[in-house]
Amino acid sequence: MLGVMMNRISKMTVALALVALGIAGVVIAPASNDARDAPAIVGQTASIKAKTVEVAPMEVMQVHRRNYRQEIRINGFIQPARRVTLTARLSGTLASVEADVGMAVQAGTVIARFDTETLTLSLNKLVATTEAKAATLLRAQKDLERTRSLAATGGVAQAKLTEVETDVAVLKAELRALQAEEAEARRALDDAVVTAPFDGIVNSRKINPGQAVSINTELFEIVDIAKLDLAALLPPQESAGLSIGQMAEIEIEGLPDKPLSARLDRISPATVDGSRSLQVYLRLEQAAAGLRGGMFGHGALRIESHDDILAVPAAAITREGGETFIRMISDGAMRRQPITLGNARIGEDLVEVRSGLNEGDHIITVPLKDVASGTPVKIAGR
Repeated sequence: MLGVMMNRISKMTVALALVALGIAGVVIAPASNDARDAPAIVGQTASIKAKTVEVAPMEVMQVHRRNYRQEIRINGFIQPARRVTLTARLSGTLASVEADVGMAVQAGTVIARFDTETLTLSLNKLVATTEAKAATLLRAQKDLERTRSLAATGGVAQAKLTEVETDVAVLKAELRALQAEEAEARRALDDAVVTAPFDGIVNSRKINPGQAVSINTELFEIVDIAKLDLAALLPPQESAGLSIGQMAEIEIEGLPDKPLSARLDRISPATVDGSRSLQVYLRLEQAAAGLRGGMFGHGALRIESHDDILAVPAAAITREGGETFIRMISDGAMRRQPITLGNARIGEDLVEVRSGLNEGDHIITVPLKDVASGTPVKIAGR
């Protein structure tokens, strides 16, 4: 009986030992497999658990080919390209005034006349005096010729010859003075007739017939409205992109017709006194019915034009390690896309992309420096 029990105990002991060994094998074997397969399992877990980046719709842009215009808003007043204030060139009484405000005049048209009676008398007197002096000089020159002949033969003293030569020189100087006075008198007669210097319209008349005026008194203002300018003031910081010939579209208050084209004609070299503004002048390309100086105009001056280009925000461009790239969304993931920039810069925000992008691509417009390429991207609300 005792032997049978001992036998059973021995079998149980062996069974327990085997169970123990089996358990040990189960515990050890997975540990060995984990160590060998650890990299693969970690990689799979990382892929499964990769964090999706969410961006706002405003942070994603679909690029399209477009025409871009960089413009500066301008406003100012219309003024004639040419205007002149005519002033009196002599003192006298106005015999007639032959032009009035609003009258169209042509170059050379007589618009006022001074009384010329006194001027004519003075001129006639000077002409007579000049002719008399010329005759006296002619007689003195003949006397000088005879005196020189006598002096050569010893008929007169050298002192007498010198005296006659001096008389002739004095007469010549007096004749030149009279001739200058005569020319001045003739010019005064010419100035007594006031004419228009160019084709235009009388903008103001400040005199009346019979009025006595002094020299430099303002008479008329003539303007040429066939050529009109828009005089505008610009901040100096906007002047860098200006160049003669740039075009603008101008709307004139009070004129319901379509905008007028204007060309940048002149740029002031310095700011206006007492202001930090720069004066520019735009020449209107065509006239319009009812257009007058002093009207207010406003519009846009096109300083740069780029046609059929791809452009992206400057904030979306990253430069790193000598490479220029942009972050785009492709198949639901963020991908770094190398690009080549063009020369065009549209304002302060957009930059031309010459190559690397296609029309319709979706790009991220904000920097995501810590997001690796291939990271899933979700647009909020979609």
